[in-house]
Amino acid sequence: MFSCKSQKQRLENKNFTILIVEDSRVINNTLTSRLQEKGFNCLQSYDLATARDILQNNEITLVILDLHLPDGEGEDLIEEIKEANKATKIVIFTSENDLLRRDELFRLGILDYLLKGKNANLTVKEILNIIQSIQINPDYTLLIVDDSRVIRKMMQKILSSCGYTIIEAKNGAEAIEKVKETNVDLMLLDMQMPDMSGLDALKQIKQDEKNFHLPVFMISSTLDIEVMRDAYKAGVLDYFKKPFSPEELKLKVEQVIRQKQIETDLQCTLRVSEVCSTLLDEFYASAIFYADFKLKQTNEKFQNEFGNDVTNMTQAFERFDIRLMEDIIMSMKNRKNYSTIIGDKENQTYLVKLLPVEEHEFLIIFEKLRKV
Repeated sequence: MFSCKSQKQRLENKNFTILIVEDSRVINNTLTSRLQEKGFNCLQSYDLATARDILQNNEITLVILDLHLPDGEGEDLIEEIKEANKATKIVIFTSENDLLRRDELFRLGILDYLLKGKNANLTVKEILNIIQSIQINPDYTLLIVDDSRVIRKMMQKILSSCGYTIIEAKNGAEAIEKVKETNVDLMLLDMQMPDMSGLDALKQIKQDEKNFHLPVFMISSTLDIEVMRDAYKAGVLDYFKKPFSPEELKLKVEQVIRQKQIETDLQCTLRVSEVCSTLLDEFYASAIFYADFKLKQTNEKFQNEFGNDVTNMTQAFERFDIRLMEDIIMSMKNRKNYSTIIGDKENQTYLVKLLPVEEHEFLIIFEKLRKV
């Protein structure tokens, strides 16, 4: 589950290596150039043989793969990467739009399917969105509940390719325990199970107030109108009939996760604003000769809220309202003691007091002096 306090370190663009396997040199060079401009490390291949050699000798984060290449089908490379248990993500980039083959490729574990024909800028934007998902998705946990091991593994293969953290349960009782033990962001729940129906399991899970808004997709072999009605009334967000489209499942899961990300970002922004406002009020109430003590205290309070990790604090501040950033001085690593008066573009005066802080400590300092 994504939170303000614990966020996983993202790969920097320069450490994100993209292999573009495309026999058209114009398309290959254009994509490579545009992505390198964004700071990504890009490698190029115009055939399968070169791609195999690059994959064997480099750590590749993402492969952008054409299906039709001079020495074979790109699909063969997908199977080889998956058999090698590589964490490499694969995006198909092709002019072919065969729906049956497209579904089969998603079952093999591709991350996305992009069609050629768009302008280069739009294609690059799509790739950047995919990369953002690769960075963020591991923070979100999906629970797959189905008594069929085959169905669980198929869904796990489709969704783990997107980077989500996946846990499984083989029946309703196990699902209830998993939800108690783990912060689940989305549950995919089979309707027909041997110990209890998915609907009965869901009702028990929803009895816990913290799970009241848990997003749930119901999966069933039938489309019984009464059962669907009861499922929606119990809080089911969407309903899938087996066999379902792998791409449709992936896209709908992505919609839910992106909405949760927006909600979390908003909550983080509000939380940072609330904490900073409270600390600012406290500091205003302090006499100047207590400044050293109060500054240390506000620093500790902020660290208690958002952790001591430099990345967490930076990301927390990034969510803070930019209009108020002039009232906050962050990233203080200066070991000297001094005070200085500075003025802003509106001729308002601020007192900035830096205290000795350790390498990874962040100090929030604010004492706005009203002009007399």
